[in-house]
Amino acid sequence: MTVDVIIPTCNPDEKLQLLLGNLEHQTVPPNKVFIMNTITEKCNVDVFNATYKTSEKIEIRHIERKEFDHATTRNDGARLSEADYLLFFTQDAIPADNHLIENLLQHMDENVVVAFGRQIADESNPIEYLSRNFNYPTSSHIKSEKDKKKMGIKVIFCSNVCALYKRETFWELDGFNDHNIFNEDMLFAYKVIKSGYSIAYEADAVVRHSHNYDCKKIFHRFFDQGVSQKENEQLFKEFSSMGEGGRQAKYIIAALWKKYDVKNIARFVVQSVFKVSGYLLGKHFRWLPNSLCRRLCLNKAYFSGTKTE
Repeated sequence: MTVDVIIPTCNPDEKLQLLLGNLEHQTVPPNKVFIMNTITEKCNVDVFNATYKTSEKIEIRHIERKEFDHATTRNDGARLSEADYLLFFTQDAIPADNHLIENLLQHMDENVVVAFGRQIADESNPIEYLSRNFNYPTSSHIKSEKDKKKMGIKVIFCSNVCALYKRETFWELDGFNDHNIFNEDMLFAYKVIKSGYSIAYEADAVVRHSHNYDCKKIFHRFFDQGVSQKENEQLFKEFSSMGEGGRQAKYIIAALWKKYDVKNIARFVVQSVFKVSGYLLGKHFRWLPNSLCRRLCLNKAYFSGTKTE
């Protein structure tokens, strides 16, 4: 039973070195680690290779920024693998212990073909900490289409921050949908569920992962979210995310209110305004010129051509 790791990178920091170091010491170590690096003006290829090519297991592929796509780049990494399982990571996710891969593998069988881990954030950022706690509970579960009525959008919730896929089934379902601005993991999870397979959430496979985005980046991120939901309208009509967002907001505000944390409540409200504004504009991106969409989005390569009609 072999596992290959695929990590898309762009201007990584010291977290990538911590991730690579931790992977070497897993109880089930990866067979190969494929780094799919996007070249930017800050990236010196020779320095990058010297810094991150720390073992023979690591293979580095460099791509131009215009070539990057959340789905296509990961598919390209997956094509390099001949392992039984594909483990996708983001460059800023750090395993909390050496049993992460072992814990993800324990659920995989003929029917469970995807397993993703729990994300935790530093308590120094209360909003991010509470957001992760809401989305990543402390109890594990396995979900399938029969859970749709009970779980709603959560049935197809999955995160490529740390997610394991059975390679055979991954290609049976044609991998991630190419040319995706966002949500390539959830779109694949939808195919998994609709094909009769199951997805495992493993709470004991823990990664430390959080963001400290300013309001501008939050706006861009949620613009991309809105575009993704418009581009995949049928899916998000079947699994609406609006109610889940409201429940998350109530959870965060209630937890902050218990601590009389008025400062962070105000901060959260301001962030929410930027989220909703970006999301609504993204949902109506077809009304906007391509040049404006490029300014409003986070994944600018997505709007390098003509918008989807």
